Amino acid sequence: MKSILKYLLAASVFTGVAVSDSTSFTIHVVGDSTVQTYKDNAYPQTGWGQVIGYFFDGARVKVNNAALGGRSSRTFIEEGRLDGALQSAQKGDFLFVQFGHNDRDYSKAARYVDPKDFPGYIQKYVDAGKKKGVNVILISPMNLNGSRNVFSTGANNYDARGMMQTVAKNNKIPFVDLNMKSYNTYNTTYKSMPDYVTRYLYKKLEKGEYPNYPDGVNDGTTHFQEMGSMGHAQMICEELEENLKSNTNLSAEAKAGLTTLVSAIKKRYTIKVKTNLSSYNGLITQTQYFPAGSPMTLRVTPNGQTFEKWVDDDCKELSNKMIYYGFKTKARDITYTAMFKGGAACTPISHGSEESGTANSSSSGGPGSSSSISVTELAEGLCSLKAGTGAWPSVIDMSNPEMGDGWTETNHEGYTGGGFFNLDNSAYSKATYMVTSDQSAEHARMMIRYAFSGTTSRDMKITVDNGTYDVVFPSTGSWDKWDTVYVDNVWVDALDFKVILQSATADGGPNIDMIAFDMKDVYRTGCKNARKKDQLTNLFATTRPVSTQKKGFTVNALGQKVLKNTDREDMRKLPKGRYFLK
Repeated sequence: MKSILKYLLAASVFTGVAVSDSTSFTIHVVGDSTVQTYKDNAYPQTGWGQVIGYFFDGARVKVNNAALGGRSSRTFIEEGRLDGALQSAQKGDFLFVQFGHNDRDYSKAARYVDPKDFPGYIQKYVDAGKKKGVNVILISPMNLNGSRNVFSTGANNYDARGMMQTVAKNNKIPFVDLNMKSYNTYNTTYKSMPDYVTRYLYKKLEKGEYPNYPDGVNDGTTHFQEMGSMGHAQMICEELEENLKSNTNLSAEAKAGLTTLVSAIKKRYTIKVKTNLSSYNGLITQTQYFPAGSPMTLRVTPNGQTFEKWVDDDCKELSNKMIYYGFKTKARDITYTAMFKGGAACTPISHGSEESGTANSSSSGGPGSSSSISVTELAEGLCSLKAGTGAWPSVIDMSNPEMGDGWTETNHEGYTGGGFFNLDNSAYSKATYMVTSDQSAEHARMMIRYAFSGTTSRDMKITVDNGTYDVVFPSTGSWDKWDTVYVDNVWVDALDFKVILQSATADGGPNIDMIAFDMKDVYRTGCKNARKKDQLTNLFATTRPVSTQKKGFTVNALGQKVLKNTDREDMRKLPKGRYFLK
């Protein structure tokens, strides 16, 4: 313990950007053929605007994809398509803008945009959005291998990425660097397998692979298959989250809008893909991080091995086709295995159950994402009456808030429970937990376990029901080293209430592992049913006879009548009253 912090209940409440999970809005998308929506007869060709909706809470977010192939930033406006895209836009909506591929194509004068004019056209999208009260997000075009790479060193020296970044900076709005993000992915993650990008992400299809292309097709390095565009949508979400976390150039208005947008990103699950071979040198779908319900393709291209089937982590057969597509991802981390002849037999892989109620969660780009914790998870975690110690009988896992600006993670050592919550580094970040107390106390003590590196302390506002406390968190010196701070004189009523942890400075808050109270029966609200069941079990296990034995039943420590083994005839002879079965 660094110090004991005492504060009055009348401490002022810190007000920042409040994000309601009831906020609804539309994302209007404009761009070219890499973004547009395609008809079913073009599958698997897909634009990222066609699938971006899978990454957002559908109860809150609608997507209006107005992107169209062959258009540049200039021709899209000249044809009236920007006005059409924003015709139904409402204040608080979002406009995603991606151009640059066709703008730099000097071989087609009808759509070419001179580099000196490109920033001006992008500014027109920003101005049009602001006029409608819409939040504008500029997205650099993804990397296209070969001559259409839109880096400043690419062919024709057309730096669309840099020009869009400058416009975003001048207007203090978010810039999603899909160009650099996709370049790094293609040239780092998939560097050892260049054919993977061409065959599994771009639209290069062999004969007989997809019904819509019986003779195959080689679309070069321009258009994408569904998994390619799903990957780009994933990258966009990661960049949006990164903007909220570290883009210090944003205006207050842009920051508030981005906070709302990121709060609607769904939790993403880890989808691992492997083979049953000890050594495999063919192509296979790589690990993905997708939300529940999004489309998924399992694909394998053997190099001399004999493929047999796809199985899930329960060893259930899914398909005997080397390309298995069109199924929806589950609401849990999952592993799929390509089974080959001569490989090891399938062994079930332990996994958690499917989650529910994850639509409103924020998340990060990987396995650690935040969500509303389910009753099942709570029952298996810290709902038990045995959780806690004598000094701290009520322990609460903080890894999954009901609503939070940040991410649930497990990437540091020493945490307890299901992980920890990594609060966003901003003065607006907060995490909200629904808590129940079965008892009241005027002077309860609360412990908060946390960690973060650095040399300066982090200030937070901690709200328990209607009391708010200023708390200073000294640095622990490492993200893997945990310490505790304490809040004294906390007023707790016997009711359901909120515990809110809110950053008070731009540095944000520390990683929060758990809290505990020095009083009994304080727990996450979702634990109610599990605790009642636990209490009932304990009650039956601790029945005892009393000095005055009564025929057919005993009286337990709570004064309740518990039936002994008896038959119906004996039960009729019992005195009137309420009895419990043992």
